[in-house]
Amino acid sequence: MTFSQPIDSKSEWLKVLGKGMVTIPISWRKELNIKPGDMVKAKKEGDRVFIEAPMQKTAPYRTYSDAEIAQFIKDDTL
Repeated sequence: MTFSQPIDSKSEWLKVLGKGMVTIPISWRKELNIKPGDMVKAKKEGDRVFIEAPMQKTAPYRTYSDAEIAQFIKDDTL
C-alpha cells in the first residue's frame, strides 16, 4: 500500500504542508457541505485529531440603513 491510497472509505492519508496545513479531501467537503471560509472545529484526544464539520444553523440578523442608525443614535441621546 502506498500513502496515496485510501485506507478505507472513511480514512485517508493526508500530507501535512507548511504551517501545519492539511487538505480535507473534496469528496468529504462535498459530503459534509464544507465551503471555503467555513469554520470547522478541531479537537485533540490523546494522539488523535478530530475535525468536526461546521454547524449548519445560522443566526438571524438584520441590517440597518444609515438613516435608521442615525435615528437610533438620536433617540439614544440624553
